[in-house]
Amino acid sequence: MADAELKKAFTELKNKSVETATRIKAVDNQIEQCKNRGKHAELTYMEVKQTSGESKLYESVGRMFVLETQDTILSQLQDRAVKSRESIQKLENQKTYLSKNLKESENSLRELVESKKTTIA
Repeated sequence: MADAELKKAFTELKNKSVETATRIKAVDNQIEQCKNRGKHAELTYMEVKQTSGESKLYESVGRMFVLETQDTILSQLQDRAVKSRESIQKLENQKTYLSKNLKESENSLRELVESKKTTIA
């Protein structure tokens, strides 16, 4: 009876560990995407800032392009970069939480294995 309970607990902890590791990988991918978006916004900002005030600048909106002023585009690019940084910070916090959760699961798994070894011996 106790062996079946240990086996069930072991399976649950193992599944939790695998699920948490998968979520950490997904968060890592999201962080990478946010970094790329932020870098793209920053590079575009630098290039747009170098253009003269007389240059026509267009913003893509769906399948069309809208003529915008340089100041409008620069402020939008700054907003994108800031939002990207904020998203990265939130995702990093989430990753930290998930990592702690994973370590706790692994420690519980180790304790379970040790307790099983001591009961067998």
